[in-house]
Amino acid sequence: MRGLLPIIALLALGPYDIQLHNTPRAPNAQGTARLVFAESPFGVAVTTDGHASYDVQLTMSGLPEPSTLGAYKAYVAWGVTTDLKQWRRLGTVANGNSTVGRVEFNKFMLVIAAESDSLVEKHAGAVALSGTSPSSFLQMFLTHPMFRGVAP
Repeated sequence: MRGLLPIIALLALGPYDIQLHNTPRAPNAQGTARLVFAESPFGVAVTTDGHASYDVQLTMSGLPEPSTLGAYKAYVAWGVTTDLKQWRRLGTVANGNSTVGRVEFNKFMLVIAAESDSLVEKHAGAVALSGTSPSSFLQMFLTHPMFRGVAP
């Protein structure tokens, strides 16, 4: 039954929910994200090129103080393309519930990273949590060094 618990937890999530997975840098961290369509007079918001536009609602617990991971002062949520080429800062986050910025990629990852400052515009810190959008379930990113606790 123990091997089924992660599968059961994923089944409890809806089609717009993302399970966030911790890294060795933050072994007690847990989280989920819910993708909510951005406000639109048409019911569903999309970009000019047809990508859905989502606001990201996060629920997290167990994040340690950022300074325990290194010279970091805040956690920042990032929307990242699956090729890791585009990182869009979504906002500063902490344990508890928060709604951060808008993500408009077709397939993407959510990354929660400890950063040197709450206003950084470029990712350079230690990754604590990460998850993939439902549209990218057929891709596997957990083998990437960034998600195994290897420093950037």
